[in-house]
Amino acid sequence: MSIQATLIKAVTRRTIKRSGLNEEQLVRHLRKVFNNSPSLTLMPFSVKLSRVNQPGFAGDRVSVSDPKVTMLYIHGGAYIGGVTKTYHNMAARLAKQLNGEVYLPTYPFAPEHPFPSAVNRVMEAYEYLLGLGKRPEDIVIAGDSAGGGLTLATLLHIRDKGLPQPRCAVTLSPGSNCQPDDRILDAMDPSDAMLSADIIRTVIDIYVPDTEHRTHPYASPCLGDYSGICPLMITVSTDEVLYSDAKRVREAAEKSGVKVEWLERGGVFHVWPVMTPFLPEARQDIRKISAFIQRHG
Repeated sequence: MSIQATLIKAVTRRTIKRSGLNEEQLVRHLRKVFNNSPSLTLMPFSVKLSRVNQPGFAGDRVSVSDPKVTMLYIHGGAYIGGVTKTYHNMAARLAKQLNGEVYLPTYPFAPEHPFPSAVNRVMEAYEYLLGLGKRPEDIVIAGDSAGGGLTLATLLHIRDKGLPQPRCAVTLSPGSNCQPDDRILDAMDPSDAMLSADIIRTVIDIYVPDTEHRTHPYASPCLGDYSGICPLMITVSTDEVLYSDAKRVREAAEKSGVKVEWLERGGVFHVWPVMTPFLPEARQDIRKISAFIQRHG
């Protein structure tokens, strides 16, 4: 574990309140934390950032001049917050390494817009890219945390609508289970520097208030049937509360015959690849993510 990872974990533990907040307080707190990106944006040479505001897509586009690969990247934020700016550093490096472009959509948050509003919005973003003439085999869908859950839900939604699957997909520490095992959550709680069992339970109540919807595969993708889904890469920290749920996604996907590339690390924190270029582990693993995408071209 790098010194940088140790420092980031220490800062995160002091920044995020891990327990004792009701729904309204947690929404306010996490929006304050997630909507104010602390890191500098360092765009590589030849990568440009622009804003897109079209009927089918609102968000950012980070791109090289003549992209060959298109990534739809869905940001995290516990389904209740987050901003695309946080992801500009990572998106820019992925664009450069892939000779591609990264679309970062905005989507509606709970509690104002509970499940399935975000799932439907991300589906519209994929259809927007198809409408631009992007070939499915040139599109990659990726996301972290809640955005990782939305990535998985979107893959299932694409299959269910009879649309072509993208080339492949990448999920970083995906939130994938709205009916978690409390014993596992509580066991992993002490080692997670960012999330907690308490946060996960409260976020589920906020995102999917109708308990009957919590077993739907779009709300709990770890319960999904992955037949016909594209190759999938999953990254997760062995120290985080979502570790077990990520393993359940892997098992469900492999049971359906999906090729899964699994990348786990100990000593790091939830969605650590986002901290590129500042974190050594993030720089290494962004290259692994790029290599995975290129292998499936």
